[in-house]
Amino acid sequence: MARRTQRFTEDDFDSLEGRASKTEQKKAVQRMAALGEQLANLSKKQVQNLPVEERLVDALLEVQQITSFEARRRQFLRIGKLLRNEDETVILSYLTPQQGAKKTAQLQRWVDRMIAQGDPAVNEFAKMHNAAERHPLRQHLLRIQRDVNQQVSAEELEASKLKLFNYVQQVALISDNS
Repeated sequence: MARRTQRFTEDDFDSLEGRASKTEQKKAVQRMAALGEQLANLSKKQVQNLPVEERLVDALLEVQQITSFEARRRQFLRIGKLLRNEDETVILSYLTPQQGAKKTAQLQRWVDRMIAQGDPAVNEFAKMHNAAERHPLRQHLLRIQRDVNQQVSAEELEASKLKLFNYVQQVALISDNS
């Protein structure tokens, strides 16, 4: 088989920017499965009141009845897949009251600190929260810095900051219960 002599151009890499690697996608599924575990701990009435697809509600109610470890694991992976179609902000808003306003304010300060300080704050946050991964945190920060440098609209900048906050909140929820 002949070796390719084609050189990659800057356009090739630009088209990949913002796309998650397979590893990042797998870890995102694991985070969503962990969020699914958090949702499964809610009461039956709270699960039924979630503003999500009916399939997800059914899956969450089903997992409460399953006793086999392997069956629960597979069900949580299924729930993680279903959660990908939902709005993270809505899901986190239902889980946030478990954290409390003090914890939410603390996480917002972490986000502000990471934006201001960069890697030192990311490393410290990752040490404190065992579910945190440095690469996604840095990617979110780079996206925010790029938005600031390109002087995008305030709405777009807030959306980037919200994505970072959602990730930090997910990590905190998972870390608290690990």
